[in-house]
Amino acid sequence: MNLRNNLTYYLAAIIVFVLLKFYFSSADNDSLIFLLKPTDFLTGLVTGSNSVYISEIGFYYEKLNIIIDKSCSGYNFWLLSFLMLFFLTIKYFNNHFHKILVIPSCLLFAGIFTIFINTSRILITLIFQQHIKNLLPDNFHFAVHESLGVITYLSFLIIIYLIAEKLLNKTFPHAEST
Repeated sequence: MNLRNNLTYYLAAIIVFVLLKFYFSSADNDSLIFLLKPTDFLTGLVTGSNSVYISEIGFYYEKLNIIIDKSCSGYNFWLLSFLMLFFLTIKYFNNHFHKILVIPSCLLFAGIFTIFINTSRILITLIFQQHIKNLLPDNFHFAVHESLGVITYLSFLIIIYLIAEKLLNKTFPHAEST
């Protein structure tokens, strides 16, 4: 399939992306509960800690001294994963109905990946910060937190792409991939 045949679908996905991005700017913790609650559940399960949800603050873990809130939701990663999966996947379908289904399917799969990857990012950061808390001054901890997030998200974005491409090529071996 060439670019022209899929242009309408590309534009639709970009519009969904932009609308969801605008939504994020006005969203609060309650609006992002679909990402925050499962992340909280998995984080609590792995760490053996309990959190308290406070709408204005997020999920507060007293034992770990962390808060999982809007900024930790993985929302931007979800949107990037969606767009990447969409652009990778749409070219494998010829049927109009199937192409339409690619948008919600990619949103769903990206959401599932985001919850697991975001939980991994939080756990990696917790482990790493426990090991360096006495080595670096306090003002470096946020930089370490941000850096670990970028590295984790980028690594998983590349892994998701490679796995999805391999699965699509295996599932649709005769599809024209452009």
